[in-house]
Amino acid sequence: MSPSTKKSALVRRTVVELDLVGYSHVARELERQTDATVVFHLSDQVQSFVDEGLREVGLARRDVVNGTAGDNALLVFERASEAHRFSEAVHRATKRYNASKADPVAHRHFRIGISTGEIAIRGKEISGTSIIDSVRLEAAGQRGHILIDEATFEELPRKFQECYRGPESVADKQNNSYSVYRFVVVEADDVPGVAPSIAAPKRDSAAPAKSSPPVDISRIIKYAPAELIGREDETKLLNDAWDQAVRGETKRPHVLTFVALGGEGKTSLIAKWAASLAADDWPGCDVVFAWSFYSQGTRDQVAASSDLFLKEALIFFGDDADKEFAASPAGAFEKGQRLARIVASRRSLLILDGLEPLQYPTEAKAFKPGELKDQGVAKLLKDLASTNVGLCIVTTRIEVPDLNAFKGGAVIETHLRRLPRAAGVSLLKSLGVKGSERRDLTLKDSEPNGEKVNEFEKLVEDVKGHALTVTLLGGFLKRAFHGDIRQRDRVKFEKADERMDGGHAFRTMAAYEQWLLRDGGDEGRREVAVLRLMGLFDRPADAGCLAALRSETIPALTEPLAGLADDDWEFCLSGLEAAKLLTVNRDTSGALVSLDAHPHLREYFARQLRMQQPDAWRAAHRRLYEHLCATTNEGVEPTLEDLQPLYQAVAHGCHAGLQQETRTSAYKKRIQRGQEFYSTKRLGAFGSDLGAVSSFFEQPWSGVSQALTQTDQSFLLNAAALRLRALGRLTESLEPMRVSGEMDAQVEEWNGAAISYSNLSELELTLGDVAAAVVDAEQSVTYSDRSSDAGVRMIDRTTHGDALHQAGRRVEAETRFREAEQMWTETYPQSPLMSSLPGFRYCDLFLAVPERSAWQMMQNPEARSQKSELVQQCRDVFQRASHTLKWVESWQQALLDIALDHLTLGRAALYAAILENSDLRLLNSDLRLLNSDLRLLNSDLSHIDAAVAGFRRAGTQDYLPRGLLTRAWLRFLTGARTGPESAQEDLDEAWEIAERGPMRLFMGDIHLYRARLFGGMKDEGGRMKYPWDKNPDGTARGPKDDLAAARKLIEQCGYWRRKEELEDAEEAAKGW
Repeated sequence: MSPSTKKSALVRRTVVELDLVGYSHVARELERQTDATVVFHLSDQVQSFVDEGLREVGLARRDVVNGTAGDNALLVFERASEAHRFSEAVHRATKRYNASKADPVAHRHFRIGISTGEIAIRGKEISGTSIIDSVRLEAAGQRGHILIDEATFEELPRKFQECYRGPESVADKQNNSYSVYRFVVVEADDVPGVAPSIAAPKRDSAAPAKSSPPVDISRIIKYAPAELIGREDETKLLNDAWDQAVRGETKRPHVLTFVALGGEGKTSLIAKWAASLAADDWPGCDVVFAWSFYSQGTRDQVAASSDLFLKEALIFFGDDADKEFAASPAGAFEKGQRLARIVASRRSLLILDGLEPLQYPTEAKAFKPGELKDQGVAKLLKDLASTNVGLCIVTTRIEVPDLNAFKGGAVIETHLRRLPRAAGVSLLKSLGVKGSERRDLTLKDSEPNGEKVNEFEKLVEDVKGHALTVTLLGGFLKRAFHGDIRQRDRVKFEKADERMDGGHAFRTMAAYEQWLLRDGGDEGRREVAVLRLMGLFDRPADAGCLAALRSETIPALTEPLAGLADDDWEFCLSGLEAAKLLTVNRDTSGALVSLDAHPHLREYFARQLRMQQPDAWRAAHRRLYEHLCATTNEGVEPTLEDLQPLYQAVAHGCHAGLQQETRTSAYKKRIQRGQEFYSTKRLGAFGSDLGAVSSFFEQPWSGVSQALTQTDQSFLLNAAALRLRALGRLTESLEPMRVSGEMDAQVEEWNGAAISYSNLSELELTLGDVAAAVVDAEQSVTYSDRSSDAGVRMIDRTTHGDALHQAGRRVEAETRFREAEQMWTETYPQSPLMSSLPGFRYCDLFLAVPERSAWQMMQNPEARSQKSELVQQCRDVFQRASHTLKWVESWQQALLDIALDHLTLGRAALYAAILENSDLRLLNSDLRLLNSDLRLLNSDLSHIDAAVAGFRRAGTQDYLPRGLLTRAWLRFLTGARTGPESAQEDLDEAWEIAERGPMRLFMGDIHLYRARLFGGMKDEGGRMKYPWDKNPDGTARGPKDDLAAARKLIEQCGYWRRKEELEDAEEAAKGW
């Protein structure tokens, strides 16, 4: 049939015309800054706003868009309400977008006109006066406004009519007059550079312009829905909590946690609330920052890391010193502590979305479900719960037991329940689902005489009000069956496993996938291919990775995308976005940045592809591995951000079955840089590194991939153990460390076995199993003597000597240390004193007797000791450590070694200063009054602060308590006993670290320190004044309770090094 003979149909429709204000000016400015090609990206960006509006209505572009011309779009809707909702969503999307842009050139504004009437449709052609009227209304409108004619107004539901003002008269360019209604979606005051209209309230011209706070919500704002349904109570809770923070109320929540299974709408709730604050120009906010832990990869919760978050947040909130600290190898605990201090000092809004990758899962056996694995975020949240001027908001699938002590007060935990029935029905209708309102169905099939419901209510209840499932199902019914709710039986919900998080959503997605493949034609197959690509990622898929996957066909995966023109690719993405299956992230020019999908959808398609097309699964991951390795230029001194593509490549390489190549080329050569261990020693990225190591495991933390050589398997087991240990996850590190040693011993790899057993002994010592530490250290010596490495033989003897020392076997310990130093001298004759950790251990043994004597003088000034001999011993140790410090400082990057020498120097100076004085009154008042060389006090004792700072920079949790304990002693003597930067503060921090380990030897030390330092303190009335005077249950406690707890731990652990010190303290306690 020729075009002239085609029949046309006359139908009633609502026509929308939108136009980007100032398109020509913006295009010229962008072209001036870059080149002419950027104009294409600007046009794409305009259409991305159109797509965002269509997502709100639940319609695909092909259903309503009649034409586009770069800066505008003409759309035809069946219902006026859809046109209204679309137009409002476009304006609100631009408002959110503009709120995040400081440069006015980056701002985008639309004018929108809407007309309703009969139009003629012939194929893809349309005609009618409503089209002309919509264009003229748009031209007569203002940015941020919607102008509609009377016919459109009459067809709107009352709730939408209430948004409009009018009628009023406007004229077009030909002076034709129109009676219109106006909806001011974005006030003129919200539009930079625009004078207020009659619709906008006037501002006091004398009032100073309010400066906007620093804001970064880019990681969550894309997930804010145009309309949030059924979360009124939770929104009120958020508003009330923020209002209380702004008013500075004392009894208010510092942290809000929202707990719910995946897909219940946690992110939508928080993102929509944040968008509403942005629309009001962040009332009362000093600074705003949002982070999504799903945006950086999750690795199935095995080894997610806070490394990147802590660095980015410190840079965002902090000053130059904080930025320098953010880039240092300091540990997560120290960075979390510092971040909390900065955030809490201002009225900050901190949003942490999707915390569960950092928590132990519900099926964890050895750990409390939901407990934070990450010490940095745990410290941050605890400190903010304790002190916070602003508000921190957390979303997670699991409760956070770390905050239990604060719940009901400074922490409010809210379980986000399923959608209420009425809200679910409203959501279905908003998505275009149609059905009967008659309540003639039985709610429960097993109860024929039970409650009667309609089709909408029945469907909402069948999926348990699960927000994601309702959204997916509504979109599916609208798209596949024109919204016919009777087709809901296409999804077999009775097969959904209700015990599985996301079971109903998976069933819906399976039905959706089958329909797209069966009835969706080429476009449907393309959309499924894109969704399957999302299953390859545990984070947003960036444009470069997507381009690599599309570059050459991957059989059984990307055939539908082969040779796809850019327009068709964009059309495919638009369809998926309109169906709420995909989130398309673009930059300011409209260019594609990344694609993202809900974690449940990624999980579903990952499972489908891995199980049904394993060859395609491996081939796609190989493509990504090769792409990331080839395109990453990390440079000579890469930052943590520079290494992120390589960390991602490691995961893809292992999924591709390339474990051996990945271990050698990507991980060892480029991330670790061989024996330099760059990522951990230089960057302190233990969390990120553990994530990479976990990729090689089939079963954490015992089963490494059999595709690796046995040597590499053993190495990775040991690497996992050391990183777990550095992160404070001590009990988890035991198994891989022991298995690594056993594997090496079986194949007579004596050097590796010796190292593993030495590390195992150190770990057992930290955990408080002194007897096991002695046995395994002795085994390490046995294995090292069979190896050819003299350095390992020497170090393992100091490991054994240290274990013997802590066991109270001092004579045997001295023998081992003398053997070790003799070996050291033979190996390094130019540096005849042991340095680094071996040297620190030896000095710790040398200082044991002076340390006890110093405590005796603290507790009893009449105590008799060989004072001059002990002071000389302290000076000898000081001289030794002074020499070794010069050596290790010349090595560069030896942060832990430097900190250990500083601690030895500080301890030697402190003990000597105490031993040289005999006046208890001076000792207990002010160390500055001691009869010692003031230069010694002012300089030598400063080593203690340097040690604490060094341990923080080195990121070593299992050494920091040593420095804190010594500094607590010093601070007590200098009068800083309680309050900020005091002895009490140091002891509390040491306890928090030790208890979490659990580092039981340190716990025993802390009990002793508390009692010995504060046991005799009394107030002016002579009453006991003890900082730790309450048990967790509120009952009274005192210093003798700490001594009893110390005795219990010392006896349980076999920590007999402290036996005499404990007995001295118990004797002194008789006088308290």
